[in-house]
Amino acid sequence: MPVPPPPVLSGLRRQEDFSVRAVLSLLRDRGCRVTVPRRLMVEALVMSVELLTAEELVARITDRAPEVHASTVYRTLETLERLGVVEHTHLGHGPARWHLSTAERHHLVCDGCGTVTEVPAPIFAAACAEVEGAYGFRVNLRHFALSGFCAACRSA
Repeated sequence: MPVPPPPVLSGLRRQEDFSVRAVLSLLRDRGCRVTVPRRLMVEALVMSVELLTAEELVARITDRAPEVHASTVYRTLETLERLGVVEHTHLGHGPARWHLSTAERHHLVCDGCGTVTEVPAPIFAAACAEVEGAYGFRVNLRHFALSGFCAACRSA
């Protein structure tokens, strides 16, 4: 059985549910303050089509609010991760990439061209169940991406 989604955003399942307003509302409902850095972080993550590094988030946030220090962005990431709002994924070598803790998804990274593909969790459900049944080990595929070669790189 796959690892369940983090608690704060578990009420939001479909991508269209993840508006800035909805995420900030969930934070408020759980007694969290919505500070300028938190709002800007959520906006950057909701509006981004790719996973972002912490450095990319710092650049996007300080472009809009130069008074926000980089260390504040890093602390905000840690806080939002602890709250279950964001999570990071390692896509092979290089810095971690951040995204909203949406419904469970996994990442495939092409070792040839670097393309990142998001796949829904059910694709791996049978393999995860087999590992758990045989070894008593519950696999968490959210933290690390699976690497290999995409169809285009394999055919090249």
